Amino acid sequence: MSRRVAVLFSVAVLAVIILVIGGIKAKQIEFMMDSGAAFAPPPETVSVSEVQQQTWPNTLTAVGSLEAWQGLTVTAEVEGRIAKIHFDSGQQVKAGDLLIEQEAGNEQAQLRASSARLELAKNNLKRLHSLRDKQSVSQSALDEAAQLLDSTQAEVDGLKITLAKKRIVAPFDGRLGIRKVYLGQDLPIGSEVVTLQSIEQLRVNFRIPQQWVNKVKAGYPVLVGTQQGDRVSGEIIATAAEINSQSRNLHVQAQIDNSLHTLLPGMSVGLEITLPDEQHVLVIPNTAVLYAPYGDTVFVIEKGQKGQVDTVRQQFVKLGFARGDFVAVEDGLELGQQVVSAGAFKLFNGMAVVQTDNPEPPRSLNPQPTDS
Repeated sequence: MSRRVAVLFSVAVLAVIILVIGGIKAKQIEFMMDSGAAFAPPPETVSVSEVQQQTWPNTLTAVGSLEAWQGLTVTAEVEGRIAKIHFDSGQQVKAGDLLIEQEAGNEQAQLRASSARLELAKNNLKRLHSLRDKQSVSQSALDEAAQLLDSTQAEVDGLKITLAKKRIVAPFDGRLGIRKVYLGQDLPIGSEVVTLQSIEQLRVNFRIPQQWVNKVKAGYPVLVGTQQGDRVSGEIIATAAEINSQSRNLHVQAQIDNSLHTLLPGMSVGLEITLPDEQHVLVIPNTAVLYAPYGDTVFVIEKGQKGQVDTVRQQFVKLGFARGDFVAVEDGLELGQQVVSAGAFKLFNGMAVVQTDNPEPPRSLNPQPTDS
């Protein structure tokens, strides 16, 4: 009996020990959980910018293509074999510069013969006139002599025109393209010799939606930019008289200077058209925006109570045009609010933040790359 009591007593003691240890561990776990709940991560360091109001030029954007002020393909007007080539591919030429000479030996011989007959016809008509004064020649003889003179003169003129056409010249100042002919080549009428483009001035052809028709007029300034980074100013010179019935777009043409020859016809360019009325916009640095398919957001600074740190609130925004380092905000922010302009990618809603003391680089509406 005593043995059974001893066993029960041992079990009871062991149970008490287990309960005591379990209680201690439970208290420790509870303490650790309370400590974890009370622990706050340190605030994240960020750069902050204020929502500003700026006055921007009212602009429209479009995409266009460049066209030479004058451009054509020089062709052979008469058939003949090339005797001399007086130009190189890509050469700058002046109006009247000789490009090609075709063989003209036969025409020159014919011209000499025709010129001799012309001189004879002139002398013959002159002699008949003197005889006519003496009533020694009939009127019909005079008429025949005059007709012969006219036909011979026409023959001479035709040969001179043919000879002139065998000297192919540049019709205007410009830049030649790639040569398409070779020395000794037989040129049929209409054969292409070389392209010629006048590129000191260029036209820019582009199209705008019909809702912009009354906003764009001749004389408005434009800024043209290429994919290579070139930027050239110009102005609108003409608009079409009708809207395209298929695209509902209006054809517009601008003119730009290209005296440095940095641009070529056929290039695709972007245009910014400056309208006369300016617009007042709320702007933030474009680095403040977190772009996403479901909507663009920024982190707005929420000021903490006295003695407490600031926190951030993620806010959806509707953006407008971007200019340089800034982007316009059409909805979602108010003037004077502060937003995180650098470091937003590491934040979450309600997170504590502190503003960095390091100054941010200056921002500009027209930033320019610096030489490295």
